Amino acid sequence: MSKNKKNPEGQIDRRGFLKGIAATGAMATITAAHTETAAQSASENKSAAKSWRDRPDPIDESLISEVGTYDIVVVGGGNSGMYCASAAANKGASVAVIEAQAEKGYVAGAGKEVATVNSQYALDHGAPRIEVDDFLREWARRNAICHDPRRASCYVKNSGRIFDWVISFVDKKWLDENCHMFSCPPLPECLSEVSGWRFYHGTAVFLNKNNNTGLETWPVVARAHKKKAEELGAKWFFEHHAEICDVDGSGAVTGVVAKRADGRYVRFKARKGVALCAEGFAQNSEMAIDILDTYRHELEARGGNINAGASGGQGGAQSGRGVGSALSASGVKIGIIRDGSGIKMGIWAGGHLEIGPRASASGEPGGGVWFLQLNKNGERFFDEAAGSAMRQPSDNFTVTIHDANWKKVIAMRPTHHGSVDTADMTSWPPTLAQLDNVKPGPGKNSWGKDRFLRFTIQGDLYCANTIEELLGYMDCWKGETRKKALAEIQRYNEMCRKGVDEDFGKDRRIMKATELKDPPFYGTVNKGGGIGMGAGGYTFVGLDTDAEGHVLNSEFKPIKGLYAAGNNAGNRFIIRYQTPMAGMSIGMAMTEGCLLGERLAAL
Repeated sequence: MSKNKKNPEGQIDRRGFLKGIAATGAMATITAAHTETAAQSASENKSAAKSWRDRPDPIDESLISEVGTYDIVVVGGGNSGMYCASAAANKGASVAVIEAQAEKGYVAGAGKEVATVNSQYALDHGAPRIEVDDFLREWARRNAICHDPRRASCYVKNSGRIFDWVISFVDKKWLDENCHMFSCPPLPECLSEVSGWRFYHGTAVFLNKNNNTGLETWPVVARAHKKKAEELGAKWFFEHHAEICDVDGSGAVTGVVAKRADGRYVRFKARKGVALCAEGFAQNSEMAIDILDTYRHELEARGGNINAGASGGQGGAQSGRGVGSALSASGVKIGIIRDGSGIKMGIWAGGHLEIGPRASASGEPGGGVWFLQLNKNGERFFDEAAGSAMRQPSDNFTVTIHDANWKKVIAMRPTHHGSVDTADMTSWPPTLAQLDNVKPGPGKNSWGKDRFLRFTIQGDLYCANTIEELLGYMDCWKGETRKKALAEIQRYNEMCRKGVDEDFGKDRRIMKATELKDPPFYGTVNKGGGIGMGAGGYTFVGLDTDAEGHVLNSEFKPIKGLYAAGNNAGNRFIIRYQTPMAGMSIGMAMTEGCLLGERLAAL
């Protein structure tokens, strides 16, 4: 029987603030109307519906049928749940995986970049060995030491071993054709440090080497694990949406109640534990505006629209990934479901969210455009090599300018999200050739937006033999504003020649490489849109857990029988998703899922 109790986080009623929230199309677009009076808000609060934080009313027991009892019940079969189930099954445990997706079209492991530390595969394929202590210091620095250092240590110590085990389930020939190490071996000019921020080579990229379709092959590895786990007795229950944890009189979690596609409720009992491995909450606009503090404050300050959905490196550039419309009435739909259900279940069972600051997916140090950028006022506004940030133009209007030496610049870029992959022969040569057919002259140009620039520069492309001509072709500034832009460019070039950015502190090597001196000159005009939440379909805030995966209660003690991994576990990335390697979210989900499966099987 489920125990009905108050949420330990307390009821934070934001109904007045949340009015106007809407989930639309390819993203959950969060809007807020600030026209209500205080009296209206107070009146609404009295009759407000339950917050997502409040444990729902108990389900009538007469409506629940028993499915069975398993050692481990895994909620969600994605990048953490899949490998939790696989590891547990391979250790002899009985496993049930509750999966909201339909079996047809099941995405078992989204993504293509998987970051680990010193896997044998990485070392054998040109990745320099990573110094563990150096890596841990860099992770701590990027997170202002607000992350969980013990979880970081577990990842660093185990991820290489686990990755080698995970890929052992696929044929070596297939692996040779469908996987390579990101920019390995590194080019001599590739920087491993930018403005003091360090970067590492440990990202495996799952793409077929013989075609240029961009088809991600990482899910093939997941399917191999599912097949083996099922041979060992693990069971997948598709189109089952996990609704709530069963909590006994002592506060221990004993199982899960799920809702089938036909609307019927079923109970899964767990002998050893329930593993919350569901996706995040990018489809749940109420949770997004409540939890993502930085962006809620940004919304309050601007009074405009914020996208809680897909965003690329420069806010507002949409990747179009997975943040979709609300769930159907039955609670299931085809495709990855990111409604926050795993996190809600953990809170309703007595857990709480990580303390924060709470992260979203957005740019990172060293991950910016690098080339000169100006706003609608013709002004430079930040260190372009510092990655995307909240402090961008209010309307996202940006102009990016570079010269004929752009190939040298991108070859210098370290391995991070959005960087060009010099080991990918289906994209690196075309990347170098993408502007070959762009000639100086008036008018917009077509160019390879599916290459490296898709992550860093958006907008209409122009080309000219002089800076003055370029500004005229772009025609985005008039009169005194154009004069200001020209003066700003001249000042930037002067600082580049000095090698010192006296305005924003850009790395000296990048300053020298990005001086606008050799024609032709290129400019892109991005008129932008809303402020991007940068979720890219993903969120990175989760439940407070210890290094062993126990979900913690309000006294920071483990809740018996309840565990979390992947996007349901917090304290991985603080403030924003800025990591020393691309693909750490998937790499950590895989690693923690495996470790959790091994631990639970051993209980």
